[in-house]
Amino acid sequence: MALKPSGLQTKVILLFAVTVISVVTISTFIAMILTGPLVEEEVYRRALAQARLIAHALVNERAFDDPQALMRGLRQIENDLPSVKQADVFLHNPEHHLLATTDSSAEHLELDHISNISTYNEYENLPSEDAITIETPDGDFWIMGVTILKQGNPIGCLMLKVSKSHSGDVTRNLVLQNLVVLLASLGVVALVIHIFFLRSVRAPMKEMVRVMEAAESGELSVRARVASPDETGQLATHLNRMLARIENFNAELARQVEGATAELARRNEELRRINEELFDTQRKLARSERLAVAGQLAASLAHEIGTPLNSISGHVQLLARRPTGDEVADRRLRIIESQIDNIVRSVKQLLAWTRKFELQMGPVNLPRLVEESVLLSSPSLEHRHIKVKTEIDRNFPDIVADGGYLQQVFLNLINNSMDAMPRGGELRLRLRHPAEGDPREVSIEVEDTGEGIAPETLAHIFEPMFTTKRMGTGAGLGLAICDQIVRQHGGVIRATSRIKQGTVFTIVLPLDCSEKSETPPAVTIASPSVVS
Repeated sequence: MALKPSGLQTKVILLFAVTVISVVTISTFIAMILTGPLVEEEVYRRALAQARLIAHALVNERAFDDPQALMRGLRQIENDLPSVKQADVFLHNPEHHLLATTDSSAEHLELDHISNISTYNEYENLPSEDAITIETPDGDFWIMGVTILKQGNPIGCLMLKVSKSHSGDVTRNLVLQNLVVLLASLGVVALVIHIFFLRSVRAPMKEMVRVMEAAESGELSVRARVASPDETGQLATHLNRMLARIENFNAELARQVEGATAELARRNEELRRINEELFDTQRKLARSERLAVAGQLAASLAHEIGTPLNSISGHVQLLARRPTGDEVADRRLRIIESQIDNIVRSVKQLLAWTRKFELQMGPVNLPRLVEESVLLSSPSLEHRHIKVKTEIDRNFPDIVADGGYLQQVFLNLINNSMDAMPRGGELRLRLRHPAEGDPREVSIEVEDTGEGIAPETLAHIFEPMFTTKRMGTGAGLGLAICDQIVRQHGGVIRATSRIKQGTVFTIVLPLDCSEKSETPPAVTIASPSVVS
Protein backbone atom coordinates (compact mmCIF):
# COMPACT_ATOMS: atom_id res chain seq x y z
CA MET A 1 0.00 0.00 0.00
CA ALA A 2 1.52 3.36 -1.09
CA LEU A 3 2.11 5.98 1.61
CA LYS A 4 0.23 9.24 1.33
CA PRO A 5 2.59 12.10 0.36
CA SER A 6 3.35 14.56 3.18
CA GLY A 7 1.79 18.01 2.95
CA LEU A 8 3.64 21.33 3.14
CA GLN A 9 2.47 21.87 6.71
CA THR A 10 3.80 18.48 7.81
CA LYS A 11 7.14 19.10 6.11
CA VAL A 12 7.60 22.51 7.80
CA ILE A 13 6.69 21.13 11.24
CA LEU A 14 9.04 18.15 10.76
CA LEU A 15 11.89 20.45 9.66
CA PHE A 16 11.29 22.69 12.65
CA ALA A 17 11.11 19.70 15.02
CA VAL A 18 14.34 18.16 13.69
CA THR A 19 16.15 21.49 13.98
CA VAL A 20 14.95 22.18 17.53
CA ILE A 21 15.65 18.61 18.69
CA SER A 22 19.18 18.84 17.29
CA VAL A 23 19.78 22.17 19.05
CA VAL A 24 18.28 20.83 22.30
CA THR A 25 20.47 17.71 22.14
CA ILE A 26 23.66 19.72 21.65
CA SER A 27 22.73 22.28 24.32
CA THR A 28 21.85 19.49 26.76
CA PHE A 29 25.23 17.87 26.25
CA ILE A 30 27.02 21.19 26.79
CA ALA A 31 24.87 21.95 29.85
CA MET A 32 25.75 18.61 31.42
CA ILE A 33 29.46 19.34 30.90
CA LEU A 34 29.25 22.86 32.34
CA THR A 35 26.74 22.13 35.08
CA GLY A 36 28.39 18.97 36.45
CA PRO A 37 31.28 20.61 38.38
CA LEU A 38 29.04 23.37 39.76
CA VAL A 39 26.47 20.89 41.02
CA GLU A 40 29.20 18.67 42.47
CA GLU A 41 30.62 21.63 44.39
CA GLU A 42 27.17 22.59 45.67
CA VAL A 43 26.49 19.04 46.86
CA TYR A 44 29.84 18.99 48.62
CA ARG A 45 29.20 22.30 50.42
CA ARG A 46 25.71 21.20 51.50
CA ALA A 47 26.99 17.86 52.80
CA LEU A 48 29.84 19.54 54.74
CA ALA A 49 27.49 22.14 56.23
CA GLN A 50 25.02 19.42 57.22
CA ALA A 51 27.84 17.40 58.83
CA ARG A 52 28.87 20.38 61.01
CA LEU A 53 25.25 20.91 62.09
CA ILE A 54 24.87 17.24 62.98
CA ALA A 55 28.14 17.19 64.96
CA HIS A 56 26.95 20.16 67.00
CA ALA A 57 23.49 18.57 67.48
CA LEU A 58 24.98 15.30 68.79
CA VAL A 59 26.63 17.20 71.64
CA ASN A 60 23.59 19.30 72.52
CA GLU A 61 21.26 16.32 72.55
CA ARG A 62 23.68 14.24 74.68
CA ALA A 63 23.49 11.43 72.15
CA PHE A 64 26.78 9.96 73.44
CA ASP A 65 25.04 8.91 76.66
CA ASP A 66 22.31 6.94 74.76
CA PRO A 67 23.65 4.62 72.01
CA GLN A 68 20.13 4.07 70.58
CA ALA A 69 19.55 7.83 70.31
CA LEU A 70 22.95 8.14 68.63
CA MET A 71 22.04 5.47 66.05
CA ARG A 72 18.71 7.19 65.38
CA GLY A 73 20.59 10.42 64.75
CA LEU A 74 22.99 8.72 62.34
CA ARG A 75 20.09 7.03 60.50
CA GLN A 76 18.39 10.41 60.25
CA ILE A 77 21.52 11.72 58.53
CA GLU A 78 21.27 9.03 55.83
CA ASN A 79 17.54 9.68 55.48
CA ASP A 80 17.94 13.47 55.14
CA LEU A 81 20.96 13.22 52.83
CA PRO A 82 20.58 10.42 50.27
CA SER A 83 24.18 10.97 49.21
CA VAL A 84 25.47 9.82 52.66
CA LYS A 85 26.22 6.12 52.41
CA GLN A 86 27.91 5.61 55.80
CA ALA A 87 28.28 7.56 59.05
CA ASP A 88 30.84 6.73 61.83
CA VAL A 89 31.32 8.42 65.25
CA PHE A 90 34.71 8.15 66.97
CA LEU A 91 35.59 9.20 70.51
CA HIS A 92 39.16 9.55 71.80
CA ASN A 93 38.55 9.69 75.60
CA PRO A 94 40.03 7.83 77.27
CA GLU A 95 41.45 6.50 73.90
CA HIS A 96 40.53 6.68 70.24
CA HIS A 97 37.73 4.16 69.46
CA LEU A 98 34.62 3.68 67.27
CA LEU A 99 31.44 4.54 69.17
CA ALA A 100 28.75 3.96 66.47
CA THR A 101 28.45 3.21 62.73
CA THR A 102 25.56 2.85 60.31
CA ASP A 103 27.27 0.03 58.41
CA SER A 104 29.06 -2.41 60.70
CA SER A 105 30.01 -4.66 57.78
CA ALA A 106 31.83 -1.89 55.89
CA GLU A 107 35.35 -0.61 56.39
CA HIS A 108 35.54 1.97 59.20
CA LEU A 109 36.21 5.51 58.11
CA GLU A 110 39.59 5.82 59.89
CA LEU A 111 41.54 9.03 59.52
CA ASP A 112 44.58 6.97 58.75
CA HIS A 113 43.22 6.71 55.24
CA ILE A 114 43.68 10.48 54.76
CA SER A 115 46.85 11.25 52.84
CA ASN A 116 49.67 13.16 54.60
CA ILE A 117 48.10 12.56 58.09
CA SER A 118 49.32 9.64 60.13
CA THR A 119 47.66 10.20 63.53
CA TYR A 120 44.43 11.65 64.84
CA ASN A 121 46.31 14.20 66.97
CA GLU A 122 47.87 15.64 63.84
CA TYR A 123 44.35 16.14 62.34
CA GLU A 124 43.11 17.58 65.66
CA ASN A 125 45.81 20.28 65.65
CA LEU A 126 45.17 21.49 62.06
CA PRO A 127 45.20 25.31 62.12
CA SER A 128 41.81 27.11 61.80
CA GLU A 129 40.05 23.98 60.41
CA ASP A 130 37.41 21.85 62.09
CA ALA A 131 36.87 19.60 59.06
CA ILE A 132 38.80 17.86 56.36
CA THR A 133 37.72 16.01 53.19
CA ILE A 134 39.49 13.47 51.04
CA GLU A 135 38.40 11.42 48.02
CA THR A 136 38.47 7.65 47.83
CA PRO A 137 41.04 6.14 45.46
CA ASP A 138 38.31 5.34 42.89
CA GLY A 139 37.03 8.96 42.99
CA ASP A 140 33.42 7.93 43.68
CA PHE A 141 33.13 9.13 47.32
CA TRP A 142 34.17 11.93 49.68
CA ILE A 143 35.35 11.06 53.20
CA MET A 144 34.38 14.02 55.38
CA GLY A 145 35.72 14.39 58.93
CA VAL A 146 34.14 16.96 61.29
CA THR A 147 35.46 17.63 64.82
CA ILE A 148 32.98 17.16 67.67
CA LEU A 149 33.56 19.93 70.23
CA LYS A 150 32.24 20.03 73.76
CA GLN A 151 32.72 23.29 75.62
CA GLY A 152 35.33 24.21 73.03
CA ASN A 153 37.33 21.02 73.50
CA PRO A 154 37.47 18.25 70.87
CA ILE A 155 36.07 14.98 72.18
CA GLY A 156 35.79 13.04 68.93
CA CYS A 157 34.85 13.27 65.28
CA LEU A 158 31.97 12.51 62.88
CA MET A 159 33.06 10.73 59.69
CA LEU A 160 30.71 10.66 56.64
CA LYS A 161 31.09 8.72 53.43
CA VAL A 162 29.31 10.85 50.76
CA SER A 163 28.59 9.54 47.26
CA LYS A 164 29.64 11.85 44.42
CA SER A 165 27.12 10.08 42.14
CA HIS A 166 24.31 12.06 43.78
CA SER A 167 25.68 15.18 42.12
CA GLY A 168 25.40 13.38 38.79
CA ASP A 169 21.77 12.53 39.59
CA VAL A 170 21.06 16.14 40.44
CA THR A 171 22.73 17.23 37.19
CA ARG A 172 20.69 14.77 35.16
CA ASN A 173 17.47 15.86 36.88
CA LEU A 174 18.20 19.49 36.13
CA VAL A 175 18.99 18.71 32.51
CA LEU A 176 15.88 16.52 32.26
CA GLN A 177 13.71 19.32 33.63
CA ASN A 178 15.19 21.72 31.12
CA LEU A 179 14.63 19.16 28.37
CA VAL A 180 10.97 18.74 29.34
CA VAL A 181 10.48 22.48 29.31
CA LEU A 182 12.14 22.70 25.89
CA LEU A 183 10.02 19.87 24.49
CA ALA A 184 6.87 21.47 25.87
CA SER A 185 7.94 24.70 24.22
CA LEU A 186 8.49 22.75 21.02
CA GLY A 187 4.93 21.41 21.23
CA VAL A 188 3.55 24.91 21.78
CA VAL A 189 5.53 26.27 18.84
CA ALA A 190 4.40 23.36 16.65
CA LEU A 191 0.80 24.07 17.64
CA VAL A 192 1.23 27.74 16.77
CA ILE A 193 2.72 26.81 13.39
CA HIS A 194 -0.12 24.36 12.83
CA ILE A 195 -2.75 27.01 13.56
CA PHE A 196 -0.89 29.49 11.36
CA PHE A 197 -0.86 27.02 8.45
CA LEU A 198 -4.51 26.18 8.95
CA ARG A 199 -5.57 29.80 8.72
CA SER A 200 -2.99 31.40 6.45
CA VAL A 201 -1.93 28.60 4.10
CA ARG A 202 -4.06 25.47 4.26
CA ALA A 203 -7.47 27.19 4.26
CA PRO A 204 -6.70 29.32 1.15
CA MET A 205 -5.16 26.29 -0.57
CA LYS A 206 -8.21 24.14 0.18
CA GLU A 207 -10.42 26.93 -1.16
CA MET A 208 -8.47 27.02 -4.42
CA VAL A 209 -8.49 23.21 -4.67
CA ARG A 210 -12.28 23.26 -4.18
CA VAL A 211 -12.65 25.79 -7.00
CA MET A 212 -10.39 23.79 -9.32
CA GLU A 213 -12.30 20.55 -8.60
CA ALA A 214 -15.56 22.35 -9.34
CA ALA A 215 -14.08 23.69 -12.58
CA GLU A 216 -12.89 20.20 -13.47
CA SER A 217 -16.45 18.92 -13.08
CA GLY A 218 -17.75 21.69 -15.35
CA GLU A 219 -18.81 24.39 -12.83
CA LEU A 220 -16.80 27.28 -14.23
CA SER A 221 -18.90 29.90 -12.43
CA VAL A 222 -17.38 29.04 -9.03
CA ARG A 223 -14.84 31.56 -7.71
CA ALA A 224 -12.28 31.38 -4.90
CA ARG A 225 -12.61 33.66 -1.87
CA VAL A 226 -9.70 36.13 -1.50
CA ALA A 227 -9.04 36.33 2.26
CA SER A 228 -5.86 38.43 2.26
CA PRO A 229 -3.70 40.41 -0.19
CA ASP A 230 -0.64 38.22 0.40
CA GLU A 231 0.82 35.66 -2.03
CA THR A 232 -2.06 33.19 -1.52
CA GLY A 233 -4.55 35.99 -2.13
CA GLN A 234 -2.78 36.95 -5.36
CA LEU A 235 -2.83 33.33 -6.46
CA ALA A 236 -6.58 33.11 -5.81
CA THR A 237 -7.15 36.32 -7.78
CA HIS A 238 -5.27 35.02 -10.82
CA LEU A 239 -7.19 31.73 -10.59
CA ASN A 240 -10.52 33.58 -10.64
CA ARG A 241 -9.40 35.64 -13.61
CA MET A 242 -8.39 32.52 -15.56
CA LEU A 243 -11.70 30.76 -14.79
CA ALA A 244 -13.64 33.81 -16.00
CA ARG A 245 -11.83 33.71 -19.36
CA ILE A 246 -12.40 29.96 -19.70
CA GLU A 247 -16.09 30.39 -18.84
CA ASN A 248 -16.54 33.06 -21.52
CA PHE A 249 -14.76 30.94 -24.10
CA ASN A 250 -16.85 27.85 -23.27
CA ALA A 251 -20.09 29.83 -23.43
CA GLU A 252 -19.27 31.09 -26.92
CA LEU A 253 -18.19 27.64 -28.03
CA ALA A 254 -21.37 26.10 -26.59
CA ARG A 255 -23.53 28.50 -28.55
CA GLN A 256 -21.76 27.60 -31.79
CA VAL A 257 -21.91 23.85 -31.12
CA GLU A 258 -25.57 24.02 -30.13
CA GLY A 259 -26.51 25.60 -33.44
CA ALA A 260 -24.39 23.13 -35.42
CA THR A 261 -25.70 20.00 -33.68
CA ALA A 262 -29.41 20.80 -33.52
CA GLU A 263 -30.09 19.47 -37.00
CA LEU A 264 -27.82 16.45 -36.44
CA ALA A 265 -29.69 15.55 -33.24
CA ARG A 266 -33.04 15.77 -35.01
CA ARG A 267 -31.87 13.48 -37.82
CA ASN A 268 -30.31 11.01 -35.38
CA GLU A 269 -33.58 10.80 -33.46
CA GLU A 270 -35.50 10.11 -36.64
CA LEU A 271 -32.98 7.44 -37.67
CA ARG A 272 -33.18 5.81 -34.25
CA ARG A 273 -36.98 5.64 -34.42
CA ILE A 274 -36.84 4.09 -37.89
CA ASN A 275 -34.29 1.51 -36.74
CA GLU A 276 -36.43 0.57 -33.73
CA GLU A 277 -39.49 0.10 -35.94
CA LEU A 278 -37.46 -1.99 -38.39
CA PHE A 279 -36.05 -4.19 -35.62
CA ASP A 280 -39.50 -4.70 -34.07
CA THR A 281 -40.95 -5.63 -37.45
CA GLN A 282 -38.14 -8.11 -38.14
CA ARG A 283 -38.57 -9.68 -34.70
CA LYS A 284 -42.31 -10.09 -35.15
CA LEU A 285 -41.80 -11.52 -38.66
CA ALA A 286 -39.24 -14.04 -37.41
CA ARG A 287 -41.55 -15.17 -34.59
CA SER A 288 -44.46 -15.52 -37.00
CA GLU A 289 -42.33 -17.64 -39.30
CA ARG A 290 -41.26 -19.90 -36.44
CA LEU A 291 -44.83 -20.26 -35.24
CA ALA A 292 -46.02 -21.09 -38.77
CA VAL A 293 -43.34 -23.77 -39.14
CA ALA A 294 -44.25 -25.10 -35.68
CA GLY A 295 -47.90 -25.38 -36.71
CA GLN A 296 -47.05 -27.18 -39.94
CA LEU A 297 -44.72 -29.53 -38.08
CA ALA A 298 -47.44 -30.26 -35.51
CA ALA A 299 -49.99 -31.05 -38.23
CA SER A 300 -47.55 -33.37 -40.01
CA LEU A 301 -46.59 -35.05 -36.74
CA ALA A 302 -50.22 -35.65 -35.81
CA HIS A 303 -50.92 -37.20 -39.20
CA GLU A 304 -47.86 -39.47 -39.06
CA ILE A 305 -48.32 -40.82 -35.52
CA GLY A 306 -52.12 -41.00 -35.51
CA THR A 307 -52.49 -44.52 -36.96
CA PRO A 308 -49.75 -46.30 -34.96
CA LEU A 309 -50.91 -44.51 -31.82
CA ASN A 310 -54.45 -45.86 -32.34
CA SER A 311 -53.02 -49.36 -32.72
CA ILE A 312 -50.89 -49.05 -29.56
CA SER A 313 -53.83 -47.70 -27.60
CA GLY A 314 -56.03 -50.59 -28.66
CA HIS A 315 -53.49 -53.26 -27.68
CA VAL A 316 -52.86 -51.61 -24.32
CA GLN A 317 -56.59 -51.49 -23.60
CA LEU A 318 -56.89 -55.22 -24.43
CA LEU A 319 -53.96 -56.03 -22.10
CA ALA A 320 -55.43 -53.87 -19.34
CA ARG A 321 -58.73 -55.82 -19.46
CA ARG A 322 -56.84 -59.08 -18.72
CA PRO A 323 -55.48 -58.95 -15.16
CA THR A 324 -52.06 -60.61 -14.94
CA GLY A 325 -51.99 -60.96 -11.18
CA ASP A 326 -48.79 -58.89 -11.13
CA GLU A 327 -49.61 -55.62 -9.39
CA VAL A 328 -46.52 -53.86 -10.73
CA ALA A 329 -47.25 -54.91 -14.32
CA ASP A 330 -50.90 -53.86 -14.02
CA ARG A 331 -49.81 -50.50 -12.62
CA ARG A 332 -47.39 -49.99 -15.52
CA LEU A 333 -50.20 -50.81 -18.03
CA ARG A 334 -52.45 -48.24 -16.40
CA ILE A 335 -49.63 -45.68 -16.53
CA ILE A 336 -48.99 -46.47 -20.23
CA GLU A 337 -52.69 -46.14 -21.02
CA SER A 338 -52.89 -42.77 -19.24
CA GLN A 339 -49.76 -41.60 -21.01
CA ILE A 340 -51.23 -42.54 -24.39
CA ASP A 341 -54.23 -40.43 -23.52
CA ASN A 342 -51.88 -37.60 -22.61
CA ILE A 343 -50.04 -38.00 -25.91
CA VAL A 344 -53.30 -37.86 -27.83
CA ARG A 345 -54.32 -34.75 -25.97
CA SER A 346 -50.86 -33.21 -26.41
CA VAL A 347 -50.91 -33.83 -30.15
CA LYS A 348 -54.31 -32.19 -30.42
CA GLN A 349 -53.11 -29.20 -28.41
CA LEU A 350 -49.88 -29.03 -30.42
CA LEU A 351 -52.00 -28.32 -33.48
CA ALA A 352 -53.26 -25.25 -31.66
CA TRP A 353 -49.71 -24.39 -30.43
CA THR A 354 -50.03 -20.66 -30.98
CA ARG A 355 -53.57 -20.47 -29.60
CA LYS A 356 -53.88 -22.00 -26.12
CA PHE A 357 -53.90 -25.31 -24.24
CA GLU A 358 -57.20 -26.57 -22.91
CA LEU A 359 -56.22 -27.04 -19.30
CA GLN A 360 -58.28 -29.34 -17.09
CA MET A 361 -57.70 -28.01 -13.59
CA GLY A 362 -57.94 -30.30 -10.61
CA PRO A 363 -56.09 -31.35 -7.47
CA VAL A 364 -52.53 -32.52 -8.27
CA ASN A 365 -50.14 -34.33 -5.96
CA LEU A 366 -46.83 -33.03 -7.30
CA PRO A 367 -44.56 -35.47 -5.40
CA ARG A 368 -46.52 -38.41 -6.84
CA LEU A 369 -46.49 -36.81 -10.30
CA VAL A 370 -42.72 -36.37 -10.16
CA GLU A 371 -42.30 -39.95 -8.93
CA GLU A 372 -44.35 -41.26 -11.89
CA SER A 373 -42.30 -39.13 -14.29
CA VAL A 374 -39.08 -40.64 -12.92
CA LEU A 375 -40.61 -44.13 -13.15
CA LEU A 376 -41.52 -43.55 -16.79
CA SER A 377 -37.98 -42.42 -17.52
CA SER A 378 -36.26 -45.05 -15.37
CA PRO A 379 -35.28 -47.41 -18.22
CA SER A 380 -33.44 -44.63 -20.03
CA LEU A 381 -31.97 -43.31 -16.78
CA GLU A 382 -30.61 -46.73 -15.84
CA HIS A 383 -29.29 -47.29 -19.34
CA ARG A 384 -27.34 -44.02 -19.16
CA HIS A 385 -26.11 -44.69 -15.60
CA ILE A 386 -27.82 -41.61 -14.18
CA LYS A 387 -28.60 -41.55 -10.48
CA VAL A 388 -31.76 -39.78 -9.33
CA LYS A 389 -32.09 -37.95 -6.02
CA THR A 390 -35.41 -36.47 -4.90
CA GLU A 391 -35.81 -33.89 -2.11
CA ILE A 392 -39.36 -32.99 -0.99
CA ASP A 393 -40.20 -30.56 1.80
CA ARG A 394 -42.34 -31.91 4.60
CA ASN A 395 -46.10 -31.21 4.40
CA PHE A 396 -45.81 -30.37 0.72
CA PRO A 397 -49.37 -29.32 -0.33
CA ASP A 398 -51.46 -30.40 -3.29
CA ILE A 399 -52.03 -27.75 -5.94
CA VAL A 400 -54.82 -27.03 -8.43
CA ALA A 401 -53.41 -27.56 -11.92
CA ASP A 402 -53.48 -29.82 -14.99
CA GLY A 403 -51.45 -32.86 -13.96
CA GLY A 404 -51.10 -34.21 -17.51
CA TYR A 405 -49.51 -31.09 -18.89
CA LEU A 406 -47.28 -30.64 -15.83
CA GLN A 407 -46.07 -34.23 -16.26
CA GLN A 408 -45.31 -33.41 -19.88
CA VAL A 409 -43.14 -30.54 -18.61
CA PHE A 410 -41.32 -32.81 -16.11
CA LEU A 411 -40.70 -35.52 -18.73
CA ASN A 412 -39.37 -32.96 -21.18
CA LEU A 413 -36.96 -31.53 -18.60
CA ILE A 414 -35.83 -35.03 -17.54
CA ASN A 415 -35.18 -35.95 -21.19
CA ASN A 416 -33.14 -32.77 -21.68
CA SER A 417 -31.11 -33.61 -18.57
CA MET A 418 -30.43 -37.12 -19.91
CA ASP A 419 -29.25 -35.64 -23.21
CA ALA A 420 -26.90 -33.37 -21.25
CA MET A 421 -25.36 -36.36 -19.39
CA PRO A 422 -24.52 -38.94 -22.10
CA ARG A 423 -21.78 -40.50 -19.92
CA GLY A 424 -23.86 -40.63 -16.77
CA GLY A 425 -24.24 -38.26 -13.84
CA GLU A 426 -26.74 -37.25 -11.21
CA LEU A 427 -30.28 -35.87 -11.59
CA ARG A 428 -31.64 -33.95 -8.59
CA LEU A 429 -35.36 -33.14 -8.21
CA ARG A 430 -36.31 -30.74 -5.43
CA LEU A 431 -39.86 -29.74 -4.40
CA ARG A 432 -40.01 -26.68 -2.12
CA HIS A 433 -42.80 -24.97 -0.22
CA PRO A 434 -42.93 -22.09 0.29
CA ALA A 435 -41.23 -21.04 -2.93
CA GLU A 436 -38.71 -18.24 -2.44
CA GLY A 437 -40.41 -17.24 0.82
CA ASP A 438 -43.95 -16.96 -0.64
CA PRO A 439 -46.37 -19.46 1.01
CA ARG A 440 -48.79 -19.05 -1.91
CA GLU A 441 -46.35 -20.71 -4.34
CA VAL A 442 -44.40 -23.93 -4.76
CA SER A 443 -41.19 -24.54 -6.72
CA ILE A 444 -39.81 -27.54 -8.59
CA GLU A 445 -36.09 -27.69 -9.43
CA VAL A 446 -34.62 -30.09 -12.00
CA GLU A 447 -30.82 -30.07 -11.78
CA ASP A 448 -28.31 -32.11 -13.77
CA THR A 449 -24.53 -32.43 -13.68
CA GLY A 450 -24.11 -32.24 -17.44
CA GLU A 451 -22.03 -30.09 -19.74
CA GLY A 452 -23.99 -26.89 -19.07
CA ILE A 453 -25.31 -24.26 -21.48
CA ALA A 454 -23.33 -21.33 -22.84
CA PRO A 455 -24.64 -17.87 -21.79
CA GLU A 456 -25.32 -16.83 -25.40
CA THR A 457 -27.43 -19.98 -25.89
CA LEU A 458 -29.20 -19.79 -22.51
CA ALA A 459 -30.96 -16.57 -23.53
CA HIS A 460 -32.81 -18.34 -26.41
CA ILE A 461 -33.62 -21.83 -25.10
CA PHE A 462 -37.34 -21.07 -24.58
CA GLU A 463 -37.83 -19.74 -28.12
CA PRO A 464 -39.78 -21.97 -30.59
CA MET A 465 -37.67 -23.79 -33.20
CA PHE A 466 -34.44 -22.97 -31.37
CA THR A 467 -32.24 -26.02 -30.79
CA THR A 468 -28.59 -26.87 -30.40
CA LYS A 469 -29.08 -30.59 -31.15
CA ARG A 470 -27.89 -32.09 -34.38
CA MET A 471 -30.29 -32.42 -37.30
CA GLY A 472 -32.98 -35.05 -36.77
CA THR A 473 -32.70 -35.25 -32.99
CA GLY A 474 -34.83 -32.26 -31.97
CA ALA A 475 -37.20 -29.69 -33.43
CA GLY A 476 -36.64 -26.97 -30.82
CA LEU A 477 -40.22 -27.11 -29.44
CA GLY A 478 -39.72 -28.94 -26.14
CA LEU A 479 -38.68 -26.07 -23.91
CA ALA A 480 -40.98 -23.65 -25.77
CA ILE A 481 -43.93 -25.92 -24.97
CA CYS A 482 -42.77 -26.18 -21.34
CA ASP A 483 -42.59 -22.39 -21.11
CA GLN A 484 -46.09 -22.00 -22.58
CA ILE A 485 -47.61 -24.65 -20.30
CA VAL A 486 -46.05 -23.11 -17.19
CA ARG A 487 -47.07 -19.56 -18.19
CA GLN A 488 -50.63 -20.73 -18.89
CA HIS A 489 -50.67 -22.12 -15.34
CA GLY A 490 -49.77 -18.63 -14.08
CA GLY A 491 -46.22 -19.71 -13.23
CA VAL A 492 -42.71 -19.04 -14.47
CA ILE A 493 -39.83 -21.23 -15.63
CA ARG A 494 -36.21 -20.11 -15.71
CA ALA A 495 -32.82 -21.71 -16.17
CA THR A 496 -29.34 -21.14 -14.79
CA SER A 497 -26.26 -22.94 -16.00
CA ARG A 498 -22.50 -23.22 -15.59
CA ILE A 499 -20.24 -24.74 -18.20
CA LYS A 500 -18.91 -28.18 -17.15
CA GLN A 501 -20.98 -28.01 -13.92
CA GLY A 502 -24.58 -28.47 -15.02
CA THR A 503 -27.94 -26.75 -15.46
CA VAL A 504 -30.84 -26.01 -13.09
CA PHE A 505 -34.42 -25.50 -14.35
CA THR A 506 -36.69 -23.88 -11.75
CA ILE A 507 -40.48 -23.87 -12.05
CA VAL A 508 -42.55 -21.66 -9.72
CA LEU A 509 -46.32 -22.34 -9.63
CA PRO A 510 -49.17 -20.86 -7.56
CA LEU A 511 -51.06 -23.19 -5.24
CA ASP A 512 -54.23 -22.52 -7.27
CA CYS A 513 -53.23 -22.23 -10.93
CA SER A 514 -56.84 -21.66 -11.99
CA GLU A 515 -56.76 -18.18 -10.41
CA LYS A 516 -53.61 -17.03 -12.25
CA SER A 517 -53.77 -18.98 -15.50
CA GLU A 518 -52.53 -17.03 -18.51
CA THR A 519 -53.89 -17.16 -22.06
CA PRO A 520 -51.17 -16.85 -24.73
CA PRO A 521 -51.79 -14.86 -27.93
CA ALA A 522 -53.63 -16.83 -30.61
CA VAL A 523 -52.52 -17.51 -34.19
CA THR A 524 -54.86 -19.67 -36.25
CA ILE A 525 -53.29 -22.72 -37.91
CA ALA A 526 -55.34 -25.24 -39.86
CA SER A 527 -54.83 -28.81 -38.65
CA PRO A 528 -55.96 -32.24 -39.79
CA SER A 529 -57.99 -34.59 -37.65
CA VAL A 530 -56.15 -36.56 -35.01
CA VAL A 531 -56.84 -39.75 -33.21
CA SER A 532 -59.72 -39.61 -30.80
